[in-house]
Amino acid sequence: MILGVYGYQDSGKTAIVEAMANTLVARGYKVASVKHAPETTDIDPDGKDTWRHWKAGSDPVALQTGDATVVLKRPGFSLDKAVSLLQREARPDIVIIEGYKDGSHPKVAVGDIAPTEGTVLVNPTVEQLTEYIEGEISFERTRARLPGLDCTKCGMNCDELAREVAKGSLTIEACLELPEHRVEISVGGVPLPVGAFVAEIAESTIRGLLSSLKGYSQGGEVEIRLRPPETPTRNGDRSEG
Repeated sequence: MILGVYGYQDSGKTAIVEAMANTLVARGYKVASVKHAPETTDIDPDGKDTWRHWKAGSDPVALQTGDATVVLKRPGFSLDKAVSLLQREARPDIVIIEGYKDGSHPKVAVGDIAPTEGTVLVNPTVEQLTEYIEGEISFERTRARLPGLDCTKCGMNCDELAREVAKGSLTIEACLELPEHRVEISVGGVPLPVGAFVAEIAESTIRGLLSSLKGYSQGGEVEIRLRPPETPTRNGDRSEG
């Protein structure tokens, strides 16, 4: 899930992000965060080696230490790209964004700032925040296990069923299209809905084809990527002009 925290300067945004991260990590969740800062903010002190690399024109520049890596890049990523990068590389349960009051992601207002669109909580306690976050993580985990067909055979769409499962009023077995094995198919990075029938056909076909290949382990996880063919270039072709 993604959750923003916004408010005026010195309103306590960083303190509440810190408290959230401490509480969630202690409960076994994986947390990532994005901090918005002015363009003039110095990440590396003037005159240090990394700063000299950066000013000389190296792009990106990576500062590697024994327990951390910092990467500087021109121009900076957009918020969406930064969040997508964190989600892809770190696979956190939650990405906390500090300092952005706009955007479509859910947000928490801190201090006396007027709430913006998408604000789900205003000046909450850490306990209230934790309850909200755990509920949303449970919903997202359940939603990811559902086929995404919105067939309504169970009487609900997938989002509604996931909410009920997250609340504990139903179990995920209420889904009548739940595949026995998890099969994920995406095109251009966009996941496609996969029900029980498609999952069964796809898995049996692919595993059958792979069974004759050296190095394949029956029942193991399989990832296949199909890339578009390259356009062949004929020898002797020349552009006019």
